[in-house]
Amino acid sequence: MPQKSLQPTDEEVDLALAAELQAALLPRECPSDCPHQRAAARNRMSNTIGGDFYDFIRLNQDQVAIVIGDVAGHGVRSSLIMAQIMGFMRSSSGILSRPGQIIKGVNRMLMDLGERTGLVLPCSMFYGVIDAPTGMGVFVNAGHPRPWVLDRSGGPVFTISPHSIMLGIDDFEPKEACLTFEPSQRLILYTDGMTDATNPAGEHFGEQRLLDAVRTHDSSPPDAAADGVFAIVESFRAGAKAIDDETIVIIDRV
Repeated sequence: MPQKSLQPTDEEVDLALAAELQAALLPRECPSDCPHQRAAARNRMSNTIGGDFYDFIRLNQDQVAIVIGDVAGHGVRSSLIMAQIMGFMRSSSGILSRPGQIIKGVNRMLMDLGERTGLVLPCSMFYGVIDAPTGMGVFVNAGHPRPWVLDRSGGPVFTISPHSIMLGIDDFEPKEACLTFEPSQRLILYTDGMTDATNPAGEHFGEQRLLDAVRTHDSSPPDAAADGVFAIVESFRAGAKAIDDETIVIIDRV
């Protein structure tokens, strides 16, 4: 009987390289020269490569764009689409001044790509611009889980609205929301892979457990808090395979 080669196949080598390139696209922290903000992010793909993405884009001396998104599906197709979206945002964010314009541009790009390929390419996405000196933020949420804003001293939690349809499905007019981000507050962005994490009994982690995990680390800096939340989700999974990509972004105003 012929023995199976221990050498990786060309496909495995290509996937490993794609995973390295995809990881290089995703920053772990906010730009170090960004005033009044500390931020961290963690990401884990359910396969070698996937469709979750996030970014911190420095627009000018005072403003930073905060992005998180989730391309439907897993694997090569979703990873290629997420790379296109990130490239569009990075090249356009300094030109298009409003979050609604960016969202419309991404939606148009996905619609055009869908028309050329005959595919429906849905993607949820949250895009916001925060003015560091004032804390004023302008946000658009296109079908993404609603972010949480919480007080790090244990105060109330509220979500950012409004909420519109996912991108890549139909033309629509994005609705912008405004929020003043106070120095004591923390912004939590995540993809649905965090709440959909499943243990061996088939039970989902859910929003309440995720919120409890986040609140456990209220006093921790964003990087330690993100690591801590991921550890709690991993413990809950208890060895069960991740069924979806998982991403969390934590931003403090300081």
